[in-house]
Amino acid sequence: MPAISPVIDWYSNKAYQCPRCRHDTVADPSKWEVYTCCNCGTRFARFPRLHRFLRHAGITCEWCTKRHPVPVDGKPFGFLRHRHNGRGMYAQDQVEAWLYDTDEYTDHRDRLRYVNTASRRADAMADLAHWRSFLGRHEDDPSPVLAVVADEEFYKYGPEITEEQEEGFRNGTLEVYGVGVLRAYAPPHRRRGQFYAADETFTWGLIAPAGLEGIYTQQAPEPLAAHAPRL
Repeated sequence: MPAISPVIDWYSNKAYQCPRCRHDTVADPSKWEVYTCCNCGTRFARFPRLHRFLRHAGITCEWCTKRHPVPVDGKPFGFLRHRHNGRGMYAQDQVEAWLYDTDEYTDHRDRLRYVNTASRRADAMADLAHWRSFLGRHEDDPSPVLAVVADEEFYKYGPEITEEQEEGFRNGTLEVYGVGVLRAYAPPHRRRGQFYAADETFTWGLIAPAGLEGIYTQQAPEPLAAHAPRL
């Protein structure tokens, strides 16, 4: 069994940062808790000698623990979560795919199932599409589905953005999306049955109301329907 990393002290004037790699990893720091850095795994506390008596809060970074719901046709199915790996120039922001568990798996912690980690948001959503196919009414249904994916590369505050749109981004009523098709690999591909994001079908930089991200088996939501490819 690998040894547990020791608890070290942090700098009191930088309580939200990891004392080892300086990554912002504590959303709301407390002097009476032990935290774990989401970047390098370091455990730290304001009073490390008392760590046996303090609550171990684990990873509390808002960026890494926030859940981004991915419904299927508007019904709860799974969510995406960011993960920050590496240090310095080797750091990577990856995306985890999680599935809300079903009644037949009652022993899973928090009734959640970890699916996979991908380098892109669209690829993580494709992993959820595979599970939708596996758990759906028609098992191993390879029919393509539409994906509405939050566009994280879009610069929301550029000169081409109107004041009304910028205000919508700030108050959470507007979001920027990409719309495209998730397809299943066909035999004899070694990953047959698994889904992938068909990049050539995606249209990015579409501004629409917030809360539309998800998987759609028939048609895209009305504000984005004009930009969605046909299945």
